[in-house]
Amino acid sequence: MTDADASTEHSSYYVLNRDYFSECFDESANTTASVKTYVKAIGLIFMASVIYAMDIEIYVAAFLLCLGVVELLSIRYKRSWWINRQMLSRAAGSKVVVRVNDQGIFTDSTYHQQGMHWGDIDEIKDTEKGFLVKHTSGTSYLSKGGLDEEVLVVLTGKTDG
Repeated sequence: MTDADASTEHSSYYVLNRDYFSECFDESANTTASVKTYVKAIGLIFMASVIYAMDIEIYVAAFLLCLGVVELLSIRYKRSWWINRQMLSRAAGSKVVVRVNDQGIFTDSTYHQQGMHWGDIDEIKDTEKGFLVKHTSGTSYLSKGGLDEEVLVVLTGKTDG
């Protein structure tokens, strides 16, 4: 990248809708199912069984069993639960402006402003439909569908691979 390119600012936008949230979940969520995923549910059901077998208090056993079942349902319906929760948030339907310049990546919407300076970004991972940006505050997802060609070129140039 030349010095003239580094001092320019590129801007794009996208709308936080169901399609965006679905893509965001599909590209960024860890959906691998392993025994570790079910440890909490198995533990709750086991504790409920022990309390029921010891005949301590049937209500406590029933409560723990219900918690275990809810935990199993949250694993099974993780994607739809997360997407619907996002759709119920006040940010749903709002426009997000993405600016990329020589200082970093900045997102601005009605309810949230975020700045990720290049020095704070640990990794930019190119996925099939977007970019996962790992930075000091966590991980953010940027959809390629909402980004202009200039922004795509800058972000692709910054990826690790």
